[in-house]
Amino acid sequence: MRLTFVRHSDQTTFAGQWWLPGQPGKPAPGTLRIGTDYPELELHFTSATQPTPGRDDERFDVPVLHGRSMGACLTLLGVSETNSFTSRVGGQHEMRRVLFAGTVLVGSDHLASAAGCRFNRASFRLSNLNEWVNRSPYRWSSAGPVETLELLDLPTLRATIPGCEITLDRTAVSHHGHLTESGFTSHEVIELRLDEPQLLDELEHRFIRPLEQLLTLATGSSCTAFDVQVGNDNGNGDIGSWPLATYTVRRRSTDMAQQNRPRIRQHMRLGMNSSSYPPNIDFDEFIPRWISLQAQLSTVCDLIFSLRSGSSGYLQQQMFAIASALEGMHRGLSPQYETKSADERARNAEVLEAVQAGRPEHHDWLRSTIAYAHRKSYAFRIRELLDQTDHIMAEVVGNETKWTQQLREIRDGIGHVLPAQDDKTVEQMIAMLYSARLFAELVLLRQLGLSAAQCRSSLSRQWELGNVREYVKKGYPAWFAEPGSIPT
Repeated sequence: MRLTFVRHSDQTTFAGQWWLPGQPGKPAPGTLRIGTDYPELELHFTSATQPTPGRDDERFDVPVLHGRSMGACLTLLGVSETNSFTSRVGGQHEMRRVLFAGTVLVGSDHLASAAGCRFNRASFRLSNLNEWVNRSPYRWSSAGPVETLELLDLPTLRATIPGCEITLDRTAVSHHGHLTESGFTSHEVIELRLDEPQLLDELEHRFIRPLEQLLTLATGSSCTAFDVQVGNDNGNGDIGSWPLATYTVRRRSTDMAQQNRPRIRQHMRLGMNSSSYPPNIDFDEFIPRWISLQAQLSTVCDLIFSLRSGSSGYLQQQMFAIASALEGMHRGLSPQYETKSADERARNAEVLEAVQAGRPEHHDWLRSTIAYAHRKSYAFRIRELLDQTDHIMAEVVGNETKWTQQLREIRDGIGHVLPAQDDKTVEQMIAMLYSARLFAELVLLRQLGLSAAQCRSSLSRQWELGNVREYVKKGYPAWFAEPGSIPT
């Protein structure tokens, strides 16, 4: 169970002294503010000889900067100067430098270099994780006028994936008031124990990002990691003990607590410990299955789940992203189509031989033209994905043929800046965006082993199928007159 010794790690303002690694005797006063977008540090210098800033060779850009504030040690990574101000009064030179920091590590000591920021332990919480796991550590009992609250020791759940063991544990914090409130706060915490130390960015990308995306898929809303802590084993081999040298990862003022209202288990597509709202997954079996699928698709999942974030961009940008993601999804799930078959290679050789004999001047052009002729069309790929999902989308879009054609035209139109894209109404673009996003997530659910009936039931709890259907009917009412087949 996690035990943290990080002081003041949840603050958003740190006023203190700042210095370069190895130069603690040359500090500068300043204030670090962790804002809604990024951390910003203001340093203040006073000197009669310091040169006026402004030229490129005087920019204060360093990979690591150290600081101390109220007993907390701060290591800033990726520091870059964004602005500076200077003033000279009576021979005294005053300067204020404004610095951007990519990451702030708050701990009990400093890290000497960016390359040294490697960790083999991490713990974090996730949006909606408590509700997804759906287990309570509390048990109430009463005997006459006495009421008792018992805090249960819930079992630790474990899953093993390549390079890492993942544990899910329930952590409780008690608070006691002499005259007013007393009680417990409890939440689920995910811990990672890596086989080898990883750079912080790599650790987050390979191990935390997939779990964020899993919770996003399961709940249908954006889920992000928060209260992230990293460290290294103490060397005693005890998996239950948390490292004494721990660092809290800070990048935004909102990264220490869940920001959005949590989803209840009944509204989720899948989860745990709810017999009335299946499917219920087994942590030890389901997590490796998802990690394997996510690794197979990787950046395709990034495109899909970026549409659930609060800053997903312009409507056309989102539409192009999801249309491209669907093609990439099929490529990732069906790699056999990306290489030529023996028959296709023989056909190409025969055609090129005939052209070489009769019209050799066209040989090189034809060879480059047919080099990728074996690759499947966009419509073929969408048709196969629709087949894999048992055509549940027919209930949403009405005519799958015209929906597929429209999806292809929008992708080509945006990608090649075709004038026809200007004819689309906002209602039509929203209808295509929401239906394509739902389709992509439906494919993922089916790939994870959910049956067509389970998918239909899960996507109906929050009226997802019905709501998207209404968007499509508003944008393309003619599609619901009669069904159609998928074009080749």
